[in-house]
Amino acid sequence: MFQQRDIITAVEIGTSKIHVLVGQMDNDSSVTVIGSGEVPTANAVVKGEIADMDRALELLINAIEEADNSCNREINNSRIIFFNVTGAGINSFQGVGNVFIQNEGLKINDEDVKEAVENAQTKPLPLDQSVINTFDSYFMIDGGRRVSNPIDHVAHKLEAYIHVIHGDTNRIENFRSLLRDAGFDHEIQPVFSGMASVFGILTDEEKESGILLLDIGAGTTEYVAVFNMGVLDSGVIPIGFEHLANDLSLGLDLHISVCRKLLSDGSLAAHITQRKGFVEIKSSSGGIRKIPLSSFERIIDLRLQETFQIINRNIHEKGIFRSLGAGAVLTGGAALFPRTAEIVKEVFQFPVRIGRPYDAKGAVTGLEDPRYSTVWGTLKYGELFIHQLNSNRKRGVFGSMVDGVDGMASWLWRGISDLKNSIKI
Repeated sequence: MFQQRDIITAVEIGTSKIHVLVGQMDNDSSVTVIGSGEVPTANAVVKGEIADMDRALELLINAIEEADNSCNREINNSRIIFFNVTGAGINSFQGVGNVFIQNEGLKINDEDVKEAVENAQTKPLPLDQSVINTFDSYFMIDGGRRVSNPIDHVAHKLEAYIHVIHGDTNRIENFRSLLRDAGFDHEIQPVFSGMASVFGILTDEEKESGILLLDIGAGTTEYVAVFNMGVLDSGVIPIGFEHLANDLSLGLDLHISVCRKLLSDGSLAAHITQRKGFVEIKSSSGGIRKIPLSSFERIIDLRLQETFQIINRNIHEKGIFRSLGAGAVLTGGAALFPRTAEIVKEVFQFPVRIGRPYDAKGAVTGLEDPRYSTVWGTLKYGELFIHQLNSNRKRGVFGSMVDGVDGMASWLWRGISDLKNSIKI
């Protein structure tokens, strides 16, 4: 029997690194990693946005070549290239659309849901903004019953609450342009970095019970609130671990390169874990400067508290906090730093676990680190995206159900429950 084989490529162009991950799907099964390429961005990307296009292109080509070599030139067989977007220009809103059920028996069907979802996405955006992804939040039946899947329910009125993520059009197109210049002539689809991590590290139980995802990278902190398999809120705070290095540099009168090294090589984390009283720094004159560890902790704590308090206020103001029964999942490059999880617990007053990529099988290993949650989640998002495309093509209704990627993400998210028995997410 003919075996269908889909190749998926995920690209993360982040503040600290560019990572290209190549996966393979056989017979619509779960994705297997077959190639990987990673290079540091060297200031070509700042706060999740491209600062130097020429340098970023050079680095992206290097990462692509490394990934391509490791998977025997399979990248060219990719159906779709999925890439992450983040940065200060990313925003979101909850769209609401309703439809009155008019079919015999008043039983809600696919067409009713489709119409309600489409109506929820009619809010006009500024001319410089474009939709990145849309995901279901929840559905309301007859103004009082809240459900995650309204199909076959009997009702007079259906309301769809849809989470719409959008961003600066030119910044998004910069990423697409960079990928095309690097040689990708495939279909290129964006996914918000925070949502990618949702697909990569959250369990079904967490998504059902209510969870706050916190992804702290070098230049940004993304957050996503999920409850009952629906996305309630998301956002980006333009603060990451690079800002901690800057704060330490200013507060302690140290060169920023010294502070970056202390944070990145694990030496400061080791001092905190071992409760050493002082951090010894070599001065330019050759002497040794002893700085109290408490001075480092005080500066770091203030910045982390400020960041998490912004998110805490947002979810309280929107009435989301009470829906987060499972607490928080912390991921990204800063997740393993000793103080980060402690500050999350202090600010939000609920439990937190460190999120790592799971089920990352394949010939390429080493993806268990929280730094790889976004790129791994992008591959998992692509897996589900391709699976849904294949399923809808077999049914012959995809063209009428969805018009482009803006709607695809919403149907993809809603399809998670249907896919649980066939693939792991």
